Amino acid sequence: MTILTSGGPAGPVSRLLIHADEPGQANRLALLVSQYGHQPRILDARQLLSPDGQGDALLVSSRRFDAETRLGLSLWPDVPRLLFCERLGGEAQQALLQQGVLLVPHPCGEKEPVEQWLRLARSQLAMVQALAQTESELRQQLVERRLIEQAKGRLMRHQGLDEEQAYRLMRSTAMSRHLSLGELARQLLQALPA
Repeated sequence: MTILTSGGPAGPVSRLLIHADEPGQANRLALLVSQYGHQPRILDARQLLSPDGQGDALLVSSRRFDAETRLGLSLWPDVPRLLFCERLGGEAQQALLQQGVLLVPHPCGEKEPVEQWLRLARSQLAMVQALAQTESELRQQLVERRLIEQAKGRLMRHQGLDEEQAYRLMRSTAMSRHLSLGELARQLLQALPA
């Protein structure tokens, strides 16, 4: 559903979680997002540190980026997160980026392009999640390759095969048993002594 507001077209209505280290700022941010047609929900410090999964995005306005705010942002990994905060050091910025938190390097004003920030936060989170998935898959492939090489080495020693023969034997056995090479390698490593 698209809602037209006085500020122009807005994105789909979302339940936006809001936290600020000053109550007045939290109220201003809630008013701002409600002008775009979203449903704001203000979180106090305790709620920020107790994720309940009942929001489509988390917006944090922080004048002092303390340990509590840093921890709170890290506890919502599957929610697009947006932090309005100025004067953050390079290490803090890098840590936020790696978590998928979009940093807006200035205090939240009264005329923020909330929809643009939300789109960017969603895109950044999707990129970070895709990168983590790719890294996980690559690590898994590396583990499988090592297992295959170990199993092939044992097969060569125990059967007196050369490398090509051992690989062909593993491949044909895996196909006939409807196994992946990695699964067959695990079985061979259990069956053949080192």
